Amino acid sequence: MTTANFFAPFRRIVLHFPDNQPYGLRSIDDSLLETPELQQEIIAICNEPLLYNRLFRERLQGQPYSIENARYFLSWARDGWRNHGWFVFLILDPLDHVAAAIDIKSNNADEAEIGYWASSKSRGIMTNAVIALCESARSAGFRRLYAMVAPDNAQSIGVVTRAGFAAAGNAVRDGHTYLRFNKDLTN
Repeated sequence: MTTANFFAPFRRIVLHFPDNQPYGLRSIDDSLLETPELQQEIIAICNEPLLYNRLFRERLQGQPYSIENARYFLSWARDGWRNHGWFVFLILDPLDHVAAAIDIKSNNADEAEIGYWASSKSRGIMTNAVIALCESARSAGFRRLYAMVAPDNAQSIGVVTRAGFAAAGNAVRDGHTYLRFNKDLTN
């Protein structure tokens, strides 16, 4: 397996749609200061009903997303950067508050999965964030990225479609069916 790599700390501007406000795509590496405010922002977003129900309700067995979950997420993200195994980024609004997160789940240059979540208060940032991530991933040595999206998640299907991903069939993971979308970065 050929591996790809980013260099930390990683920072890039992503423009919010439609007002072109500059948001920041920023690596969650050892240089990111983990403050109580940062933890609370992540907790608040991950407990937003739509996001919580889609990503965390089953995993957390109905318990709220907690401070322990936020600390684990940040620790896991930093570990990925330390061992160059996976790459997690925060998307920060112009006031440096957490708006979203996005990641590349492995360093496999031939094919790696992306994932993301965003606050309902930050609509309009994710498509440009996915595009920016793909451009940066190409420079880091990735050749193909893919996303797995629940068939009923029209917003996420719109994000990956607008970002240039192509439908590539269905896949089953953990008993759930997902739509797979691929993006070739070699063109």
